Parts: sequence; C-alpha cells; structure tokens
Amino acid sequence: MKAILLHKFGQPEELQFSEIEKPVINNDQVLIKVIAAGINPVDAKIRSGLHRSSKSLQLPAILGKDVSGIIEQVGSNASEFKIGDEIFGIVNGSYAAYTTASPETIVKKPAHISFYEAAAIPTAGLTAYQAVHEQLKIKSGQKVLIQSAAGGVGHLTVQFAKFAGAYVYGTASAKNAAFLSELGVDEIINYKEQQFEEIATELDAVMDTMGGEILYRAIKIVKPGGKVVCLPSSTKDDPIALRMAEERNIELIWPMMQPSKEQLQLFATWLEKEKLRVKVEKVFSLKDIVSAHKTIESRSVNGKIVVKVS
Repeated sequence: MKAILLHKFGQPEELQFSEIEKPVINNDQVLIKVIAAGINPVDAKIRSGLHRSSKSLQLPAILGKDVSGIIEQVGSNASEFKIGDEIFGIVNGSYAAYTTASPETIVKKPAHISFYEAAAIPTAGLTAYQAVHEQLKIKSGQKVLIQSAAGGVGHLTVQFAKFAGAYVYGTASAKNAAFLSELGVDEIINYKEQQFEEIATELDAVMDTMGGEILYRAIKIVKPGGKVVCLPSSTKDDPIALRMAEERNIELIWPMMQPSKEQLQLFATWLEKEKLRVKVEKVFSLKDIVSAHKTIESRSVNGKIVVKVS
C-alpha cells in the first residue's frame, strides 16, 4: 500500500512517499481504508523531533492522527462496526492507504458530511472542546478571548464557547471577519490594526495560540482567578508568563489532548444537525505531503488542511 514514511526527524522533506505492506488487525481492531487524513501542527512538531512523543517514536514511522475512511475489516471483538461503515476519529498513522484503529477512538461519519470535513475535526475538535469544558470551564456569561479565532482550533473553540453561553472576543485578519461573525463572535479584533487589550478587558479566560509577547499581553487583561490555555507546547513553563500569572492569581494551562469517543460522538451529532461547522481551507494529495507540512508550519492557515489519500 502507499504510505508516507518518516525515516529521520527533520524538515518536511524527510517525509517520503513509499510502498509498504498493508497492516494486519488483531481481534480488538478494525481495518480502515483511509479516504482523508487531517493535518495538525502537532504532526509537524513530531516530524521535526521537537514534540514530547518524538522521543518514544520508533522510526521509520507513519505520522497522522486524524482519519476518515471506510471500514474494510472487523476484528471478532469489534462488532460495533461492520464492513462498509464510514467513520472518522483518532488513529496512529493516517498518512497511508490503510490504518488500524480501536473502536474506542472512532465513530460513524454523518452521511452528508464529506470525508474531508470529517478528517479535519478530531484533534482540533477535541483540543477545542476540552479547552472550553475541562480546562477553562467556561460558564454562561463569561468573557473569553480566542486568539487566531479563524484557525483550525480557533474556529471550533469559538463555536464551543458560544454553545456554552460565553461572550467571545476573537482576533483575526479583516478577511476573516465575516466568517467569524457567522460563527457568532461578539467582537472581532483585527490584530493587524487593533490592540486586543484595548478592546477585550476583564476577561474570565483566554485561548492563547501564540505565546511570547502575545501571551504576556493577554495575561494582563485576565481577571484574578481566571484561566489561560496555552496551545504552543514550546512555551510551556515560560518563566515570565508564570511569574505574571502568579502575581495576578491566574492559572496557566498547557493542555494535552485526550482521545474521547463520547466527545467524537457529540461532534458527529452536531455535524449531523448542522449545529457545528468545520472549515476545510485546502486539500492536498498524499504525494504533496511535504507542501502540506510547509503550509501548516507557515501559521497562515485559516480553518483546517486535509490530505486526500484515496
């Protein structure tokens, strides 16, 4: 089968198009014919060797966590699914024609949702949902600032925060203002022309996607007792941020997304009812995986990018 192999950590060019054997499932797994694979910033960090999980990754490896596809084989203990079911979820190695999965990490795809949309949501959706409900614990009426609100995680965080009843500020460029307005952002901040701290004040929570000076400025406008989720893992335990947060009695959280079948099923239900939207910005072919990684590392992506596998 065709697959993208990483033989050594480094630049996007280390991802090599290859032909390998199809994986074999055990009794507790299903075999998935991969239609599409979602691309996430964490994929690039793992590829470069900078992510914490890179240390335990055995090379050569197939990267990719987000998948959508069709069940082709079912283990004897995985009877929840049947051959031909269309699914999406979390796997180990979605940059390939076939992959295996536990039934606990995948759910059935709504019929009217494209495979590309389905592949775009697992990691970003779980990251956003867990930030809103488990880490920031957003309540109705609270004021929340979401940085990069039109981004892959950002546009989903906006929707979950609005579902929770929050008053949402979102930073974005002017070209994304209409999109964010459709999602329900209460105040859109053009980061190229406006200082967010002059508009968003007395916040209960912040979703930070930038780190550094942006994070420091955000901490200053969070109320004592508030929370900040910091997505860039490279900023973990930033001494300046920690000191500022301690002085203001603010909790800084560097999250680690946890797979959840229950939450994936909730996304499927919301997608089915057209309550939740996922924006696919661009679809690459599997052979263009190097370009896909360069794009995700450019930090210029609005919405999600996806790889068409078959």
